[in-house]
Amino acid sequence: MPVGRLTLAGRVEAGDRAVELARPVFLRAGETIQVDGDFVRVRGADGSVMSYPGEGFWLC
Repeated sequence: MPVGRLTLAGRVEAGDRAVELARPVFLRAGETIQVDGDFVRVRGADGSVMSYPGEGFWLC
């Protein structure tokens, strides 16, 4: 899911999954996010990937 503007996120939802992050992170325009278990993976515009831990759960 692409990010459209600078956002401070403490929880990220994607599809039927969500991750409550251990600490808030800034997401910048042009980055792409992916929820992967207990992690949020953020791919920057330059192709680098950062992982942020949290607690993943299903949205019902």
